[in-house]
Amino acid sequence: MQFGHLGIALAIASLDPRPETFLVVGVAQFLPNADSLIIRAGWAKPDFHGTWSHSLMFCGAVGALAVALFGPWLGGLALASVVAHVLADLPTDTGLPLLLPLSRRRFSLNLWRNTGYWGRAMYVGYYRQPWAWILEGTVFAVVAWRYTGLLA
Repeated sequence: MQFGHLGIALAIASLDPRPETFLVVGVAQFLPNADSLIIRAGWAKPDFHGTWSHSLMFCGAVGALAVALFGPWLGGLALASVVAHVLADLPTDTGLPLLLPLSRRRFSLNLWRNTGYWGRAMYVGYYRQPWAWILEGTVFAVVAWRYTGLLA
């Protein structure tokens, strides 16, 4: 999922629409993709994307840190956000090693083809696939529904 990650963060943040919620939930939502920056910096190979930062152990560590820093409510929303990111990436055909470090087995819903982790070609390839539009359209429909109620 590409722009859908933003939609997921907005949907989760709508549960407590304060500026700090948007910040914490937004950072948590995009934190798993920080591995892309590590790759771009030349510190890791391209196949590093979607490994440790997309595991349940990583989600738990981020959640525990967020609860310690921000308390149970905001920390819980951060945990929900990072877990939602990982779940949103499950449809890719390459799968995710959810159980790292216990297992390297990759889990996948296999709904769309992986088109990379960076650049224009990634977006073009991704949005040529019907499931991308269906799932992201659903996410943004939920966001519109949530914010319509909040703004009324």
